[in-house]
Amino acid sequence: MTDDSVWLRPPYGQGEPQEFEAKPEILVPLMVAGWNQCPPPEKNEELKSNVDN
Repeated sequence: MTDDSVWLRPPYGQGEPQEFEAKPEILVPLMVAGWNQCPPPEKNEELKSNVDN
């Protein structure tokens, strides 16, 4: 996305982090439902593991 986005982790660690637009009308309902802000996943992680194998 853009610089105006945040990464959120789903409640109870179920599922992968997702990127959302940083707007209160989007983030507030997610955070009330248990989503938490997290750092973005590292890029090229999949490529790195394939090369190492």
